[in-house]
Amino acid sequence: MSDLLATDAYDRVFALDTQMVFEARPLEQLDWQALTAGPVLLLILPQVSVEIDARKRDGRLGQRARNVNRQLDPSIETGQPATIVAAPVRVDIAYVANRTIDWSPLDDLERDNGDDRIVAQALHALVDDPSRIELMSFDSRPRAAARRHGLRAFKPNESWLLEPEPSPTDRRVAELEKRVRLLQTTEPELRVSIRAIDPEPLKRHRIEPIPADLVDTVSKMVLAKNARKPTGGFYSTGIHINSNYDEEYDLYEKEMRERDIPALHMGVARQFSAYPIEIIVKNAGALAAEHVTVELRSGNSQLHAEPFLVDMFGPPPPSTQNSLLARIPTLSRQLSRPDRTSFAVEESEDRDVQVEFRCQDFRHGRTQTLSAILELTEATGSVASVEVRVTAVNMRGEVSDRLVVAVVEVDTSIGELIDLDQRAIRVAPPMRDLIVAALEDDEGSLVRYRNDGIKRD
Repeated sequence: MSDLLATDAYDRVFALDTQMVFEARPLEQLDWQALTAGPVLLLILPQVSVEIDARKRDGRLGQRARNVNRQLDPSIETGQPATIVAAPVRVDIAYVANRTIDWSPLDDLERDNGDDRIVAQALHALVDDPSRIELMSFDSRPRAAARRHGLRAFKPNESWLLEPEPSPTDRRVAELEKRVRLLQTTEPELRVSIRAIDPEPLKRHRIEPIPADLVDTVSKMVLAKNARKPTGGFYSTGIHINSNYDEEYDLYEKEMRERDIPALHMGVARQFSAYPIEIIVKNAGALAAEHVTVELRSGNSQLHAEPFLVDMFGPPPPSTQNSLLARIPTLSRQLSRPDRTSFAVEESEDRDVQVEFRCQDFRHGRTQTLSAILELTEATGSVASVEVRVTAVNMRGEVSDRLVVAVVEVDTSIGELIDLDQRAIRVAPPMRDLIVAALEDDEGSLVRYRNDGIKRD
């Protein structure tokens, strides 16, 4: 056939794989004299040409791709080899097409695999004598495939490879590291980590509602323990007497039967499906961080800044005494201010931030351990995810970390967790230590919820 490329004038004929173009030194710089004293023909197959074109805009390989294409252009124009090295050994390069490939005898090759397509195209290359072709590659897979199908293969010396070059990502990392070293002299260096205290997987409990007859029994036991107190007599009036006691007790009794005990399973499941998490913030630099903000977000779980206690057997009964004076300490706590160097819980202006801590002056060399609560919900699924982000007024950007923890949903009998007869817990909930610490510090400051999820006043 007149369109077959003649190879008889060459001592050796190599079909290059793509790696020879991008990972070896430039073709004109290779030691061809070490292979042969006669002329060499390098063949660029269609698959290799496609892969070269795909890298023309690559930050690391684009220049190599364009250089090879320039060397190949005369061959594409004339259909004949073009010389890229004249001496001491002449090296020519040529683009060569292939006949339609019959894949049936090549059933061990994958049509969509680049290496396998190069082997198949070399076997069907439009040259006068395909048996003269040698596949040149550093990789063992294409060479092995070539030899299985009677095509010779050649591995060049490792010295032909380029020295490893940093990728665009590596160069970007090096640039950023340089910038960080510079910024460390003008900015605080904050670090943050987040972890779950309990081992994985965390359990989200599913508990069935207790039967109606048991609701009535438990309600009676609770009410018997917190029976109505008499309010008549000489001391039934005055500033310290709760004049609304009977109305409040009537409501307490009604809600105990119709609201609190019927939702007991919900409160128990919630109390035992909430876990403490730990956030460690460190200022590892030489400068203090000003107005530091620590933000916690979760897309599939509920976060709390403080431990909470579910009043599983209902809130306490109303008091016969006026409770006005009891609220004064709580008010004073609300008016108290943390010092500038401590972290305190704040309300975030960002609706996506579920918990926010702030510190006005986080001194260098300090480490602060913060606690929060991860409540598993129906939306959590099999994995709970929490992201923590830390910013400071005198620091560019942010530092962050992510907690990803496995979760299992378990069907739990309510009796496994609490004793209905004794109205007490059987096993400690995950938040136990934090709850005890809060009670010892200031019982009135502990956040409390009713079984239906409503926060208690």
